[in-house]
Amino acid sequence: MIPIFIGIDISDDMTNIEVISSEDVLEALRLWHGGDSPNWPLAKLRINLQMPLQKEIHGSLAEAGPAAQNRAVLSLGLDELKKASPEAEDLLRARFEHRRDVISVANSLNVSEPSVYYRQRQSIHQLTEILLQLESTASADWRNRMTARLELQTYSQLVGVQQSRAALLEALLDNQAHFIVALDGLGGIGKTALADQVTRDLIQTTRFDEIAWITAKHTHLSTLGRLQIESGRPALTFPMLVDKLAHQFDLSQHDDLTQLDQQRLVIRFLRERTCLIVIDNLETVADYHNLLPELRKWQRPTKFLLTSRLRLLDEPDVFSLPLKELSIDSAYKLIRFEAERTGFTDLAKASEADLQAIYQAVGGNPLALKLIIGQLRFHSLSHVLKRFGQASNQPSDAGIFDYIYREIWETLDDAHKMVLLALTQAGETGFNLDHIAEISTISLESVSRSLEKLILLSMVDLSGNLLERRYRLHRLTEVFLLKMFAEE
Repeated sequence: MIPIFIGIDISDDMTNIEVISSEDVLEALRLWHGGDSPNWPLAKLRINLQMPLQKEIHGSLAEAGPAAQNRAVLSLGLDELKKASPEAEDLLRARFEHRRDVISVANSLNVSEPSVYYRQRQSIHQLTEILLQLESTASADWRNRMTARLELQTYSQLVGVQQSRAALLEALLDNQAHFIVALDGLGGIGKTALADQVTRDLIQTTRFDEIAWITAKHTHLSTLGRLQIESGRPALTFPMLVDKLAHQFDLSQHDDLTQLDQQRLVIRFLRERTCLIVIDNLETVADYHNLLPELRKWQRPTKFLLTSRLRLLDEPDVFSLPLKELSIDSAYKLIRFEAERTGFTDLAKASEADLQAIYQAVGGNPLALKLIIGQLRFHSLSHVLKRFGQASNQPSDAGIFDYIYREIWETLDDAHKMVLLALTQAGETGFNLDHIAEISTISLESVSRSLEKLILLSMVDLSGNLLERRYRLHRLTEVFLLKMFAEE
């Protein structure tokens, strides 16, 4: 028996969605015209997503509602069957569209009743194979279109994020909750790469009808280990987002569309389909203040995945997933992988002591580690690490600190800076609230308020449990702070 992946169970209660066999296509054909049709479409068939774009009758049926979509899929399959075997198509239409009994069909064909049943089974198998091929072709086309909307991959392999990847996938696959998901963390920590990989994972599923990727800010890492930042771009405004989505969804074919017309088209599109909208690099408060109220109107069934350095812990309807820096073992693995991938033999064979020196200098920030790798092609390990030292003010490493911290630093007041200065002594285990207040010599209430903001800015890492919270810095943050305090 040939299985066909049509998500409808032709059972008495019609409540289950499962894989059906070619025999079930027989029942589907019976229901196809005039019967008690199910009130959902042939679930998640990619053929269904393509048919509304067609101008023939199949497109009209696909837009008429779930029951009509079932008939549209089967009608398309029968039309293709007619090209391959007109006799098979005639037989199935006679039996299940025109409701002719076996005796009548046998007499018209001048064959026995068993022969009609045999031909019927063969015809159903042919129809099943045609529908499978149509779905396979439609699925491949859909995956190619969705992948083309993503940016080029900037990574060859993700390291040390298996748990975060699984948690993010679980949240996005849930069709009952988590309609706005925020992946947050320091600049360079790998948010874009993880969001890209998870989006590619989802493209291999049937969870979403459409996927769009919008980038709010671009940053590039050159092969020389230099950070190139695109500056001068405005915050991602709501009109900009509407325009980008209309373009990706091919809704802006007419030049005379007003902004309001375009917005209506986008909203209708998102409400009629289960979409995933990824908005990458929302780095400013203005971004969120402009967009979040509108995204809330668009959610359900559409989901949003946001990446940002700002944490949205104060937004009750946002599922916030923080991305931590790599562990020491994962950092070692990343360094060796990048070295082997680029033919950097000396680094690939480096001792654990050398790798430990790199980790102690910059911690587990993937971007910082890649910058180190790039500079090691031209300079010795001791020379490169010195540039990241406390007393160094070389312009070669200023780029990463400006990229990750400069804008945030300029928003901090003296209380925030005193808390950060105290945390430069916290090490890997971190300090609790009382200890920070004691070292910083400011009130417990002021420390508490400062920590809340610093956590939202991803400057301070939170650990511990409900009974005791501990606060610490990423190693790279500590290096930056020591530089800034030395300058001041």
